[in-house]
Amino acid sequence: MNERLSSLGNPHAEIRLYLPTPPALENGWQGYDDTVRQNGNHWRKILIILSKIVAQTDDWRYHRDNRLLESEAIDFSNQLNSRAALHLVAGKASWERLGLVRADQSPADAGFTALDDSTVLWRRDNLILTPYPDYRQFPNRQIDCLRSALGNDLR
Repeated sequence: MNERLSSLGNPHAEIRLYLPTPPALENGWQGYDDTVRQNGNHWRKILIILSKIVAQTDDWRYHRDNRLLESEAIDFSNQLNSRAALHLVAGKASWERLGLVRADQSPADAGFTALDDSTVLWRRDNLILTPYPDYRQFPNRQIDCLRSALGNDLR
């Protein structure tokens, strides 16, 4: 197995998704199918949710199969990437690891504003706190809310 990855995708990406743990990849990023083959359903869900968030059109499947990680990146490091214009920080473990929210405080206490009544999506400037990308925690209605809130940030 390779040493721990610090990121996947475009090293100059302006949109970065932050996750706590990288996938196991024998030969680096070889696309969606290869990543799912090596890592299973867990990474299938992550990559589909990312595709639904960042696809330029409603055809997120095309993005997933043909363009995924060309214009965005998934980051596993312990700091925000200074090149990124938009940081999507997934899950409380990542929020805390990156120093955005302490374990003893809520996102509101850390200066974030809820994007909707569900209080699972939070924004402060170019930082978006999201649930971990799993269908139970991050269903389509939350993905749609995030896409709507981001609007031109994704274009």
